[in-house]
Amino acid sequence: MYVDSFLTDLRHKDIPMDVKQTVVEAYNNAMPEEFVLHFTAEESYYYHLPSLVTPDGIINNGSMANTNSIYTNNTQSSIIESDPYVGNIAHEALEWEITNKTKTIGGYKCFQATATEKLYSRRGFFYNRKVIAWFTPQIPLNYGPQYYNGLPGLILELDASKFTLRATELNLNPQEEIKIKRPSEKEKVISQKESHERVKRASEDSKKLR
Repeated sequence: MYVDSFLTDLRHKDIPMDVKQTVVEAYNNAMPEEFVLHFTAEESYYYHLPSLVTPDGIINNGSMANTNSIYTNNTQSSIIESDPYVGNIAHEALEWEITNKTKTIGGYKCFQATATEKLYSRRGFFYNRKVIAWFTPQIPLNYGPQYYNGLPGLILELDASKFTLRATELNLNPQEEIKIKRPSEKEKVISQKESHERVKRASEDSKKLR
């Protein structure tokens, strides 16, 4: 089954009202999260900086965005996500459509590109999500946040249905050594299809224990 938005699932009659209210509250109370993207001409490493407590003393219970680390290797055309529950997952590049829209981010002229990605719900179905990227050819590197890359310029902002990732600081001449964390050669890398099957099996096993 394919649906265009997770909201379709949210409105499903079998979902209790208290669950729906919890989801809405999570969106309304979402806190900013910090991520880091290290890159060279050949590789990049994207990771999450966890923050348990905000400056206001509020406990941060999680992020709307995927907090798994991502390793990209241009020479091998590989994008690998490290998931602590599923393992290392190989991602395929999205098919982008560049539009004629532009805007300035941090002094860089950015161009808009859109794509539709197919995601797998932990409840056992696929759904489509539109993503909008703003990239700058002034930095001719095809990287971006998470596994979103492949454009003729660095992505400085990405909008998805649940979250927005935006570059707030950019250092193109770091004094310290750029650290790239690579997956171990001993670790198995699985396909997205296999990761979906593992999620499905885990969900089925969980139901059996109830």
